[in-house]
Amino acid sequence: MLIDFFKQLIFKQQKMTDRNSIKIEFAVQISGERCAEEVQSALTGIGQVQIDVAKGSVLVDTATPWIEIQRKIEATGRKAVLSGFGGQSAVSMVDHGNESSNVRGVVRFCAISADKPGTVVDGVIDNLAKSRPYKLNVHECGDISAGCDSVGDVYDSADISSDENGRATVRFVNDKLAVWDLIGRSVVVAEADSEKRLACGIIARAAGIFENYKKICACDGVTIWDERDNPLAGGNRGEQKSAL
Repeated sequence: MLIDFFKQLIFKQQKMTDRNSIKIEFAVQISGERCAEEVQSALTGIGQVQIDVAKGSVLVDTATPWIEIQRKIEATGRKAVLSGFGGQSAVSMVDHGNESSNVRGVVRFCAISADKPGTVVDGVIDNLAKSRPYKLNVHECGDISAGCDSVGDVYDSADISSDENGRATVRFVNDKLAVWDLIGRSVVVAEADSEKRLACGIIARAAGIFENYKKICACDGVTIWDERDNPLAGGNRGEQKSAL
């Protein structure tokens, strides 16, 4: 199949280039070649950029965190929504068990190889204390029936830190993790010293590039442009804005 061919090509290209570099696809409100030129200019220096005006697609091969690329695109005055992430991918919406902390974010995992361990971890966590160390942990299971207390023991752990605004921007390579082994487990953000669990989320399969061309959510009729500014889930997605 053509899509399978492109996926294998992506994996081969990643092996030959920077291991931390992956392809990221954004749906962008592009109305013509002039718009495309402005977006291209805004992304100068962050990697290889391909823009398809007809599809409203911006494909970037980069080692830069996705949230920073999105910020650069939207600085041109156009909304951008992440629509595909590397080849074999998974994602965790870290927004459970956070009733007291309000910590929340998104963590994505992308396989470096189609058949060997090695994963790029890319994400953003908000509402942390300013300039503090934290733990980004993968836990054994995805049981969040009791919030972050029922996700089992730590399966893998990484040190992260928040900036002066209380945001942790994450981008690193973990040679031990395999995307196919992560699905169904969970991500937990914890305090570095006490290991208190602040927020968690189940790891689920995510769309790779060339796999997601939706422009509207079938479940509630929210377009991807409205969804960009709305909560991750819930009946009032059309009314409230998200911090991410």
